[in-house]
Amino acid sequence: MQEKVVILGAGVAGIGAGYRLDGAAEIYEARERYGGLCDNFTVGGFRFDTAVHLSFAKEKVVRSVFDQTPYFGHKPIAQNYCDGYWAKHPLQNNTFNLPVEEKIRIIKSIMERPAYDKVEDYEQWLIAQFGQYFADRYPKRYTRKYWCCEAADLSVEWITSRMYLPSIDEVLHGAMTDETPNTYYAEEMRYPKVGGYRAFFEHIADKMDIRLSHRVISIDSKKKIVGFENGNTADYDRLLSSMPLPEVIAAMENVPEEVVAASKRLYPTSVTLVSVGYKQVMDLPSLWFYVYNEEIPFARGYSPSMKSPDNVPSGKSSLQFEIYHSRYKPLPQDGDGLTDIVIKSLDEMGISKPNDVEVTDVRTAKYGNVVFYKGMERDRKIVRDYLKEQGITTIGRWGMWAYLWSNQAFMSGYKAALPNTGVEA
Repeated sequence: MQEKVVILGAGVAGIGAGYRLDGAAEIYEARERYGGLCDNFTVGGFRFDTAVHLSFAKEKVVRSVFDQTPYFGHKPIAQNYCDGYWAKHPLQNNTFNLPVEEKIRIIKSIMERPAYDKVEDYEQWLIAQFGQYFADRYPKRYTRKYWCCEAADLSVEWITSRMYLPSIDEVLHGAMTDETPNTYYAEEMRYPKVGGYRAFFEHIADKMDIRLSHRVISIDSKKKIVGFENGNTADYDRLLSSMPLPEVIAAMENVPEEVVAASKRLYPTSVTLVSVGYKQVMDLPSLWFYVYNEEIPFARGYSPSMKSPDNVPSGKSSLQFEIYHSRYKPLPQDGDGLTDIVIKSLDEMGISKPNDVEVTDVRTAKYGNVVFYKGMERDRKIVRDYLKEQGITTIGRWGMWAYLWSNQAFMSGYKAALPNTGVEA
């Protein structure tokens, strides 16, 4: 008799698992649409992804799926905004547009960076790489906006290749000219020509047995039965879950107190998206940009219309902004109040005027990013080890509780679906 596999969550990780199983799995999704953070929505003819998405996948499996969809290739040229100045990203080796005195302080900061016998947290890592002044003025400010905590509260596991570490020659070169090479961690960022980011995997997802509007309320790992809010149940032989770890534990009974306590310490940032559609084609700063000023609520902005003109009505353009918050840092406003702050900020930044705006939208994704507080890795291990003992395989950003890009999330599901098969990524 064929093994019955059930997958919880139809985000990109669940779809990766379903793809590997060639449709021989039941996939249950809480929402009315599949795609998770890679889904999109439309407001007044303007399409917006659920947060920024551009693919730079290198894995053979992911490329074999994504590349079936016609796409635009974009150069990863982004901008930074800080205290009235725009500078190319990454800022540490692109200070040409900053005032002379500021460039001098940044160069001295990097040249005088201290050495630590052992780096204990993200703040020390930043100071060790960029010096005290640069760390204080730029990434530590951004950390409070993006991670909603102080840099000293974070571990360093998540960093990997996400921040570029320039040589002194690169720092000096970038202070003297804006003709600098691309030092981003990808050479090309890809985006579907039509249909938004989820178009990369719709052609495989549409063939899968995805059951929407099935929110999990109970998991009995002994009887191997999942219960849903709508009254349905699903029995399984093998269970893969991309659900957030705290929600999986909350759905189970008789969980050891240590595991429950660890799951409750795990927490994410939530992301509120403020989406703006313009009446005409705007001269926008770049495909995406970072904002350091803490009085401006959004950490990042990006343009769906620059990613693909299919995302907007003809002759128009759009921007979307990410505002992060958490259990420790609430939103400054919500609804219309938040939109008003964003529109005013765009005016002050020289991006657009209030009367340029045609449509706006505000919505929140409860789970934005995993927060790597010091001790998180220990708590995560406690929870995941327990679930493994219960025969539950965790996948994706929220099941693995890790900082995974969409290609990594896809592969986490793909590899877990048929483990120990020697799959070449």
